[in-house]
Amino acid sequence: QWFWLNPAGSWMLSFASDFFAKQTVPWVNSISYAWSEYDQCSGTAGRDCHTFGVNNDQLVNRTNIEFQKIGLRGVSLFVASGDSGAHGRTDQGCNKPHFTPDFPACSPYVTSVGATYRENPTYLAASTLPCDPYCVSGGEEVAVSYKANRYVAGGGFSHLSPMPDYQKAAVNAYLTSGVELPQKTTYNASNRAFPDVSMDGFSILVYSSGTQFSGESGTSASAPSFSAVASLLVDHSLSTTQKPLGFMNPLLYQMNAAHPNTFNDITIGDNNCTEGGCGLLHKCEGAVRGGGWGKVREG
Repeated sequence: QWFWLNPAGSWMLSFASDFFAKQTVPWVNSISYAWSEYDQCSGTAGRDCHTFGVNNDQLVNRTNIEFQKIGLRGVSLFVASGDSGAHGRTDQGCNKPHFTPDFPACSPYVTSVGATYRENPTYLAASTLPCDPYCVSGGEEVAVSYKANRYVAGGGFSHLSPMPDYQKAAVNAYLTSGVELPQKTTYNASNRAFPDVSMDGFSILVYSSGTQFSGESGTSASAPSFSAVASLLVDHSLSTTQKPLGFMNPLLYQMNAAHPNTFNDITIGDNNCTEGGCGLLHKCEGAVRGGGWGKVREG
């Protein structure tokens, strides 16, 4: 495993440019940074706008191009979808008239990973595992929620990037399935939808050092977990075809269309709350009438 760290103050364009310029890089990468796609020139992300002399939209577009180049190189990028629902971390009180998608999670050239947990869980029999006797072994997999998990997976639609061809059929099928949707003025349904997949993201057992274990939650837990599965697929591809898998979204959506049982369809949950809670001044809850993305359709 590699830990890739750029200088303090740099952001996604700095990372992507630096990464692409290196001769030797890992084939699979997990990223757990996020900031509003509307506000890339402010806050955490701001310095790259100054460094490269670009505005918000130019920064997003240039970063997307670098991600595309990284994928063409054969590298797979996975990004946590965020932990504050469709409103995002920059709109905890749901005051804005539109949702605020997290970037780079909403880039069309990364695989965005949401989070699930097990409702009515079953547990492993007594064992020597450090989580004994509470190692979850089954239960109904549903989207994380503020009520159950104290955070809500990010997701929705980019406000800058059009919907890529690889996901049009899946997204259109969802939008026309009859599920309750947010107000149309709060998102652009013709743009890139995210996340692409989801994975367990609640109380994940993490090994630190020696015998130190802790339970961690968030899409920053589910994204590296899914990346680990992707690493096994890449390893298999390298051993059989001598080629990596690169940008995986076209393959993942193709697999889901051809073999629906490849993925577990998550149909319970929404992301109308934020990390700060639900119904803050009745805004978050009322803005979408509990809809969020009604039935979450990621794998």
